[in-house]
Formats: sequence, C-alpha cells, structure tokens
Amino acid sequence: MRETRSARHSRWAEQSITAVRASIWKTLVLTGGMLAAVASLTPAQSVAMSRCVSDALRLPDPLVRIERVDTIAPGVTYTCLLRPEGPWLLHIATIDLRDRTLQLDAVRAHDRSLGRERVSAMAARLLARGARPLVAINADFFDLASGEIENNHVVAGQWVKGALLTDSPHDEFDNAHTQFAIDAAGRVRIDRFALDADVTTRSALHALVGINYRPPRTPGLVLYTPWYGAQTLRDTSQRATIARPRDPDATSPRDAVPSVTRPLSPAAAPPSISQLRADSARHASLAATRGAVEVVLTAVGQRGDTLLYRVHDGASYTGGGTRIPAQGAVLSATGDAAIAFVRSLAATSGEIRVRAALAPSVGVPRVVVGGWPRVVHAGRNVGIDADSLEGTFPRFSTARHPRSAIALSRDSTRLMLVVVDGRRPWSVGMSLGELGDALLALGAEEAMNLDGGGSSALWVDGAVVNYPSDPTGERAVGNALVVRRRSAPRQERR
Repeated sequence: MRETRSARHSRWAEQSITAVRASIWKTLVLTGGMLAAVASLTPAQSVAMSRCVSDALRLPDPLVRIERVDTIAPGVTYTCLLRPEGPWLLHIATIDLRDRTLQLDAVRAHDRSLGRERVSAMAARLLARGARPLVAINADFFDLASGEIENNHVVAGQWVKGALLTDSPHDEFDNAHTQFAIDAAGRVRIDRFALDADVTTRSALHALVGINYRPPRTPGLVLYTPWYGAQTLRDTSQRATIARPRDPDATSPRDAVPSVTRPLSPAAAPPSISQLRADSARHASLAATRGAVEVVLTAVGQRGDTLLYRVHDGASYTGGGTRIPAQGAVLSATGDAAIAFVRSLAATSGEIRVRAALAPSVGVPRVVVGGWPRVVHAGRNVGIDADSLEGTFPRFSTARHPRSAIALSRDSTRLMLVVVDGRRPWSVGMSLGELGDALLALGAEEAMNLDGGGSSALWVDGAVVNYPSDPTGERAVGNALVVRRRSAPRQERR
C-alpha cells in the first residue's frame, strides 16, 4: 500500500481539533513503538503491520482515536479507524464513482450458483485471469451447507438467481430484502428489489416466478440457465434437515428447539426453527418438481433486458432433471396455467422473449448483490427500525456483531465498503442502529448491511485487512462485490 496519513474532524470527537491531532499523533507514535518492540514477526503477523491496530497490541488506557488513510490507487483509499467509544475498529474502502478507470463487479463463489469460497480466493482467481482487483468485500447471506445466496444476484449482466421474495429462513415475515444494484450505464442504487420478469410469444405472455430458483409455495414459470448447473431441479426424495443454520451469526433467540430429555452435544443438537423453515421450504420446492413440465430453449440473442430463445426440439419433459444446454435454457412450469403455457410453447416455432428486470426498475441490471437490511435511507438511520421494516429480530439487530456494509455518499460520488470488527476487546461489533450512526458520520445518504459475523471480510490490495471473527480465520462465503481497475483498450496495429 502507498500510505498517506490524515486526521479528520468527526462529530463524535469531544476534543478540539488541536487536541484530536495531538492524541492521534501520540497514539500513532506509541503504536509504532509497540510494534517495533515485537522483533520477530511470523508471516501471519506481518500482514497486521498494514493495519492501524495489531491483533496482539495492548492499547493505551484511556483508549484514544486512531486513524490512518492509505491511497491504494487513484480513486481508491483505505481508512483504518479506531473509535474509542465502542471501542470499534472500522475498515473503510472509499471508491470515487466519478473515476471511469474503476469498475464494480459481482463475483460468485467458484463461478457457480452453489458453493462457497473465501473473498481472498475470489480476488486471487480474478488476478490469475489478468483482472486487476483492488478491493473486495463479502456480500449476501447464504446457506452454509450449499452456499446458495438468499437474494437476487446478477454477475456481468447474467442472472445467477432471480426471486420475487428473499429466500431466507430467518425473516420474521416474508419480504424482499435490501439489495445493491448497478445498471448498464454504471449508475448505483440501493433498494428492496424483486424479480420482474415474463415470457412472451406471438400470442401469449406469462410471468416468471424465478430464475434458477423454484420458490417453495408459488407455482408458475421458472427459467433455468447454465448458471444453475447441468440439469434442472428434481425431487431426490431425500428430506433431511441441514446440520447447521444458514448463518450461525443470524439465529433468532427463539430458534432453539429445546430438548425434553438430557442436554445434547452440539453435534446432536436439535434443529433450530430457521433450520426447520429452510428444510420445509426445500422440501416444498422439490415436491413441486414432481409435476413440473419443462421445455428446452436455444439462445439466439439478447436485446437490452430481454433474452431471445427458440424451442430446441419441440418436446416437453416432466418431473424435473432436464438437461440445461450450454447455449440455452430450460423453462419449467408448475401449476395448471403455467403448464398449459409451456405445453403450447413446445409446438411454437417462433421467437420466445424472456424479459428479466428488477422492480423498482434500474434499467438493465449489470450487477446485483443482496444484503439485509437497509440501515440508512435518505440521510436517516433506519437500522433502528429494521425489525418492523424488514423482519429482522433483536438478537441480530440490537446485539453487537461484526458487520459488513455498503454506503453511498450524499452526492452519490463516493461508494464506501465498510467492515466493523467484532468479538474482540478492542472492537466489540455494532448493532444495526450503531452501524447506521457510524455510516451517517462517514457521510452516507444510503446504506445497507451485508452478511456479517464470521463472514465479514474486506480484502484490500492483496490482503484481508480486517480481523475475521471465526476461530479458523476467513470464512468461505457465497459471493462478493469487487472493485477493479478497468483493462486498457487494446490498440490496433497499423
């Protein structure tokens, strides 16, 4: 990292600007001296030298504010900020959205719809391909067993998952969670998006209820693309409760199902309510496929948010498990109306148009990643109302956890990717309300919470700069948001 240092005045500071600067300088000198006293560093410890606080550092009492700003590249800075009030250690990557040499991308674990991968490994894959990632942060909540993410997900304009409602077992009520979207023109937006999609032929139109996702209790049309895998969903007739919840950091206090006998070991603990919800939803989706009728489509092009297909072979298939062509898709129907539509489609020789968009509209989505919930809206802290607005629950919303977040500045020129460390003496984590206040103080006009707890990871310029809270270190997650340097256009030889 190329380092520049600055001390910033904050609304939290109760000292004069002169006193703040003196405190910061005193602490930075003390920190440098203490780190220099550690003569022999292991390779793992050497990574911490780029942070403003070392994991093994004994901080002074009373604790004082520390702030360090590193310039990573033109238009990208990394700020390490220790706030004594919590205490909290914040890691902030700030991106100048006016810099057209920068691009934001979504990355799916292993470039598949299922599976998990560390944020640092995703960045390494991009580097190996010749891309130039500068910053990466974990994004959506996901199923720990399968790695399936909960919200709408679009990567480089391709739909990885599309859903009318968020696929979460933790909600107190069903709803569409807050998500982050970028359109084809590079405009960014934070909102509660739902899939808005339909299939049109010469004579009929029918809505889609999912893309690469069969909602458990909503019959209708689902489009399966190569992102989903080799074949469509089918009933395996194996209903088994997953051994762990989707996120151990997001478990409701009423999730525990008590044992009526002696206490069980963690390995033999009864399933939580969220586990049972996830299992029930999965069983309902599988059961629906028993009567599914499907038709194979061949891709012939795309116009804006509309995918163009033709029927592949004029046949229809039942029961799921239909092979998905590499250059095409499969349209799967459950429910009488949708099945009748697909059967008529099998005899169609004309063009089939599949429009896939978001509501509220963002034009043609190029990137979409999810989170939960919104914590700042129109310059106001709404994290304190998340339980009633988006169905969060107190153990998740009011308890202090490590947090990851995305924030937009008031003038929409800066994007901030933020991680707050937690579960450490010098950084205790934040509630959603505290996160909202912290992001407002950084200048946020809109902001959303991402998956947190042990999933929180901010990769900057070759290393994870925060302190992941899992005992094993950085957790494998479902997807990430990446900031990279655009590739220079190729020069034609003359």
